[in-house]
Amino acid sequence: HKIHTFVILKLIIHGLMKAVGMTSQLVEIEPGTTMHFWVPTESIHPNNKLSNKPPVLFVHGFFANGIMTWLFQILSLSSNFAVYVPDLLFFGYSVTTRPERSTSIQAECLAKGMMKLGVEKFSVVGLSYGGMVGFKLAQMYPHMVE
Repeated sequence: HKIHTFVILKLIIHGLMKAVGMTSQLVEIEPGTTMHFWVPTESIHPNNKLSNKPPVLFVHGFFANGIMTWLFQILSLSSNFAVYVPDLLFFGYSVTTRPERSTSIQAECLAKGMMKLGVEKFSVVGLSYGGMVGFKLAQMYPHMVE
């Protein structure tokens, strides 16, 4: 039997996320558009009790998905912050049938996703392309971004 390195790596990463209180969540932004987020497990319980920790949205760059980009930051910061890590559209498990391709569309979908997750105000950390999306998010939704 062949052992696939990436399958094992994925299992390890998912185990680490569970150990620090993170859960994988698919969020329907609109019909035809779904974004994948890693979210604090406590935020998805039926009573949707949001954490008292300050929420932070980590937006990855053009290189990889959210979890591969921010793994070490998640492990370090999740005990003091409510960490949200999306996969941008066309990365990881985030998909859309929309024809547009822009930082504005990414920002709009992130804002809608965070609202659907019950988070109305948060800080943003972005890397490379994720930084551009973060700036666009702050420009388009200044009431949401601290």
